[in-house]
Amino acid sequence: MIESTDRAPVDTLLGAYEEVPYVGRPNRISHPDRLATIATLLGMNPASPASCRVLEVACGDGANLIPVAASLPDSRFIGFDFAPSGIARAQRMATGLGLTNIEFHTLDLRAFPANFGQFDYIIAHGVYSWVPVTIREHLLPLVARHLAPNGIAFVSYNALPGCHIRRALWEMLKYHTRDVTDLRAKLIAARSLISLLSDPASTHSESDALLRQELQRMGTLSDSALAHDDLSEPNDPVYFHAFVAELERNHLTFLAEAELHTMVGLGITPRVRQALGSMDRLAREQYLDFVHFRRFRQSLVCHAGVLSRFVVDPARLKPLHASASAGLLGLAKDGSARVPDDDAHVRALKELLLTIWPRSVPLAELATSLASHAKPAEGTAPEAAIETAVMQTYGTGLLELYVRPPAVVAAAGQRPTAFAPARWQAVNADFVTNVYHEVIEVKDPVLRQLLSLLDGTRTRGQLLAETGAAFGGSNGPGLLQKALDQLARAALLVA
Repeated sequence: MIESTDRAPVDTLLGAYEEVPYVGRPNRISHPDRLATIATLLGMNPASPASCRVLEVACGDGANLIPVAASLPDSRFIGFDFAPSGIARAQRMATGLGLTNIEFHTLDLRAFPANFGQFDYIIAHGVYSWVPVTIREHLLPLVARHLAPNGIAFVSYNALPGCHIRRALWEMLKYHTRDVTDLRAKLIAARSLISLLSDPASTHSESDALLRQELQRMGTLSDSALAHDDLSEPNDPVYFHAFVAELERNHLTFLAEAELHTMVGLGITPRVRQALGSMDRLAREQYLDFVHFRRFRQSLVCHAGVLSRFVVDPARLKPLHASASAGLLGLAKDGSARVPDDDAHVRALKELLLTIWPRSVPLAELATSLASHAKPAEGTAPEAAIETAVMQTYGTGLLELYVRPPAVVAAAGQRPTAFAPARWQAVNADFVTNVYHEVIEVKDPVLRQLLSLLDGTRTRGQLLAETGAAFGGSNGPGLLQKALDQLARAALLVA
């Protein structure tokens, strides 16, 4: 039960979310399979994503949780949020998809029911830094109470020291809009200042350029993101060491970053690497934040005492699957995926992943393919050389690993089927979610119409008939094939 004296901060937040609804998007980094994969590499034995219990705190409109539930029908999902309008939209999408393994509740996190039990994975994205401290202090105790013994929680938060720059801009915007009470009018006023200050005038110092870049980023944000992230009251970044201290008070511990490659110290000098190498793992993370001026973290946490060592074990790669990452696909698009200095196995690995995209491949199969492409250095066992290549590519963010890979297909069949959430979103949202839990922008109305029809019941002939002039004439079948290939390449088609 929440006392009436504690309602004020909640009511203020609730008013903002009702005035400008928060439009959620899937966060690939928080997917339970990613959490399970990292935990597996570090020596834990997490619950299989195929059959687990997942809780999302402050789930908003369900845009993150619903596609996961659709892809994992034998798992159970609960999402809750204090904003009724967001929960209503989440329930509408879940009902539209016919999902029976997910439920949504309108709840204050301080009143989360004890009888909801334990969860293998808990997601708290966009909560920690964006609620009053009197509410935030209940978040990690909730995680500690409801996280299964071998469970993993995902917590994102604005981080210092990097957010000192952002905080300066937030304060400018808040000063500029201080006399504006209506949130939508506040957004208009904020955008006018952003436009003014980001004007590409001559730069007199590096700090000018840094601020201008950040302002230009703000200018691209949606009303939802600008209102509830940059203009949010409160918005409290924290140092990593302060976050760790709060974990320890709740008998939790930092496991890893959800983007594991951010922990390897890419781009630092040998001197800095040597200095960091003498530190324990938690101090090293804090100093990496200093080095990279980090402004945002997506941290994985677990119960204290679950692990005695926090070291990636290459031997635990064997049961995993691999695919190209968005980063590798981006490099391939601009022609910079092939680096001359790459090890022969790394070059072969990148080429193979790009060739099989959007499919993933078991690492055992991958090892067999790579063995025929490159010979290991003298004195190195073939298996060790391939493990090293995989870890090196994963460590630079160019490869994704999975415990349970999604059921994606590389080519459309006679009755093409698209990922169900993407079909629903093609009609009801301005983006779609692919099977890798990534946001895909599909702006072409013809592609959106086609995507909405791909429920596996229609033949290609029926698709041609129902799309009308879009694929008409003698070139119709070829144009349809080209469109289906485009959707397959975006990892939107399933078996």
